[in-house]
Amino acid sequence: MNYSNHSLRTDLQEWKNRLYRASYDQFGHQLRYFFNNLDTNVQLHGLIIEAIQKTNYKDEFFREFTDNRLRLEIEFSTEVEQISFCYQFLKYMIKIAESHNLHRLIIFQARDFDETKSRLIENYISPIIYYLHDRLDKSNSTIFLLEKYKRRTEWFTKKDLFEKYKNAKKNYEQIFEDDLRLFLFDQGIDYPFSTPSSSSGRADIVGEIDTDDPLVIEIKIFDREKTYGKNRIKEGFSQIVKYANDYNKDVGYLVIYNLDKAIINIKTSDSVNIFPPTVKFNNKTFYLIIVNASVQDSASKTGQIEEIEINETELTK
Repeated sequence: MNYSNHSLRTDLQEWKNRLYRASYDQFGHQLRYFFNNLDTNVQLHGLIIEAIQKTNYKDEFFREFTDNRLRLEIEFSTEVEQISFCYQFLKYMIKIAESHNLHRLIIFQARDFDETKSRLIENYISPIIYYLHDRLDKSNSTIFLLEKYKRRTEWFTKKDLFEKYKNAKKNYEQIFEDDLRLFLFDQGIDYPFSTPSSSSGRADIVGEIDTDDPLVIEIKIFDREKTYGKNRIKEGFSQIVKYANDYNKDVGYLVIYNLDKAIINIKTSDSVNIFPPTVKFNNKTFYLIIVNASVQDSASKTGQIEEIEINETELTK
């Protein structure tokens, strides 16, 4: 299995390299290409929009900024402020100039084109790329942990969990919630215990709640014997979308425990075989992790295995 974020990190570096390799006549075209890629990729654009929502600069600020020539004196207290400024300032200058040829503007010019190009890239483009790399790393780290948990459960602990589940009379999802909380804590996620109330209710797991970027996970069971069918997964997706909005997150995680005899197949618009299945919705990215936690007879005894397909449209409509 490969991770969807790895290719994005590679793409970001290549877009920066293309700017560095661009000639004087081609630099504006490459800058347009760079912004077009940022603005059309749902995941990257969502990260940018999230930063802008936290620190939104007005055109009046940029007019005063350029008029007073304070470019070297501005200071940022956070990385979010810096990349929000860089992105919005370049967009503002492109709008004012009615062109992507920013290297031709006096405000950016240095001794020669190579120095002008280097300053533009390092002062304004690189902070954006570094920020996106960091955010993608964090998301990838969470995916790695959830895949590790999936394998741990399916290979080693599902028999005990399944037994607890079958013997329980109520609070079925609490069994799996507690198990995942313990795993996340052991893996270094601080305080994955609190479930603070938001306007949409209480998410199952909220980790790192004391930080500016909490981890929000929703848990759902799939078991048609208990009438937990497709609608249960749809409900979980709807809830994680709401929690992502409530916590101003660009990423959400839905962990589905399959306790049914059937296999769940999530069909998304991504044709690439990546882990986990990913749904892009409302400028946000949602990962669906299926943990096969049922203990059933072998395929030779049960015959043909049923497959339950859930497509992206069913989740997002």
